[in-house]
Amino acid sequence: MRSLVRVAGLFLFLVVSACTREDELPLRVGTFLWSGSEPLFLARDLGYLDDGSSRLIEYSSLGEVNRDFRNGRIDAVAISLDMALEFQQQGFEPRVVLVLDYSNGADALLARPEVRRLEDLRGKRVAVEAMSTSNYMLSRALAKAGLQPSDIEILRIPMDQHERAYALGQVDAVVTFEPFVSKLLAEGAHRLFDSSHLPGELVDVLVVREDMLEQRPEQVRHLLQGWFRALRYLEEHPEDALSRMSPRLGTSPAGLASQLEDLRHPSLRENRSLLGEPASPLLDSAYSQQRFMLEAGLLHAPVRPEQMLDARPLEALEEER
Repeated sequence: MRSLVRVAGLFLFLVVSACTREDELPLRVGTFLWSGSEPLFLARDLGYLDDGSSRLIEYSSLGEVNRDFRNGRIDAVAISLDMALEFQQQGFEPRVVLVLDYSNGADALLARPEVRRLEDLRGKRVAVEAMSTSNYMLSRALAKAGLQPSDIEILRIPMDQHERAYALGQVDAVVTFEPFVSKLLAEGAHRLFDSSHLPGELVDVLVVREDMLEQRPEQVRHLLQGWFRALRYLEEHPEDALSRMSPRLGTSPAGLASQLEDLRHPSLRENRSLLGEPASPLLDSAYSQQRFMLEAGLLHAPVRPEQMLDARPLEALEEER
């Protein structure tokens, strides 16, 4: 009898210990090099994010970060809205808990000087990241020029290799985003098309797996709180904030300031409205993107974007203020 009690006690201890260790794990947040999400790293640098609660994991390509989100190796990810639609279609139950930024020129289709117009892309080699943000941008640009994807040669090249591919003459044009846009412009490329032509359409969001949101609401709230504290610091102490953020992006504080002019970070109040209001402009953007993605074959079936939006963590933040 004592042996049974001892075994039962040991089993209970192991279960409780496992649960405790699980509770102590940080929320793993996938990121990549992108000026719009850099306030996350500013928050970490300033001590607004506790490593024991939130851990930022950096990736060199969108394909890698999305693969690990699908496989459960990370719990949250900073991605574009169209990628969140893809996750929803694939059944991964993503929950959008924050609108990070709107791109108003920070994503761009750049080309060599001799490629003067969008129509000149016919027969040219165009580098794009494998994931759909680049494909969406390229599809919109081609549609404007009356071209089809079959009219160009599309090269699937990871974003961190775009600059090298351009410098070696392997491509005639590149679909990319900051800080790579600024680097390519410095090498002589010029803009053919950018996200300023698609107002409100290119949106970056923070997506959390549904099970993680239910199991670790405090950690999600901590992450969001750190984000808004970093945005406030950037507004109140721009020189110090830019000097902290620019080295990781491989640019100068002035260069980063210029990049941020092509981005807009919604406030807490605006975020609450975007995620919580039935007539949200974010839903309009999502449905507009979905229609185009279905027509272009970037989505295979329609989804319900409103099922992704979850304002509960933001509502909790508002209650704390």
